Amino acid sequence: MNGNKWRNIDSETVSYASLLESVLPGMLAVGLPPNEMKVYLALFVEPNIPASRISEVTGIPDSKIYGLLDNATRMNMIEVQYGVPKLYRAANPPYFLSKVRDGLKERFEKDISTCDMIEATLHDLYSRMEQKHGDEEGMEIAYVVKGEGNIVSRMKEMALSAREYITAILPDRKLFMVIRGALLEAKLRGAEIRIALPEEARGELKKKDEDELFTIRTLSPQCNDTWLIVADGRILNVSRSTADASVSAILTRDRIMVQMAEAYFDSPICCSG
Repeated sequence: MNGNKWRNIDSETVSYASLLESVLPGMLAVGLPPNEMKVYLALFVEPNIPASRISEVTGIPDSKIYGLLDNATRMNMIEVQYGVPKLYRAANPPYFLSKVRDGLKERFEKDISTCDMIEATLHDLYSRMEQKHGDEEGMEIAYVVKGEGNIVSRMKEMALSAREYITAILPDRKLFMVIRGALLEAKLRGAEIRIALPEEARGELKKKDEDELFTIRTLSPQCNDTWLIVADGRILNVSRSTADASVSAILTRDRIMVQMAEAYFDSPICCSG
């Protein structure tokens, strides 16, 4: 829902129907009870009115309105002026919305924590599954990934799931910027990050004071056709051609290929500084 629509409501011409259309859906979206919210909004249109009038405005029958008013009072949504009859008015929104906001934050943090636990569990299972099936009959399984978009997505996935280390050769500045966020997240989890980049891409890190987070080397111009990432024993090695559609990569846990990739990264022919 457009928040500007809420702010642009004219307080001089506001109607109960307009509040039901513009504000109520947002209230319901954050978990507020619908009938109590209808009562609360009615009191913006007509403050200081008795229960009988609130029933007329909202269409909620008398048999239910008093229970809803009691609930709304306990939630600090409305204020009561005692007399015969009692009169009701809407309370200042922060009185009750602050608790709603706190509840949303708590729920969000719990959901994120749950997601982190699921990720850690599934990552461990995934690693063991790959290791188990890769070792069957003494063979390491290799997968082919085709298409630049699929390859970049797999690079991001490898960086996001890394827990121990990442070694990457990223000759394309745009490629580096696409997976940069995933590399930063891996660093925050404690992974050791080593990257070989063109000089201009190194400048991007310096601008944002991120160059000290990684071990960075300058990629030799003669190695600009190599895309490579090694993460926790998995390697994605890219073979490029002039047509993007024919870009392909090999994804494997083959120990020899991993060792060759690490040696290539450490070679002065490939990287410097």
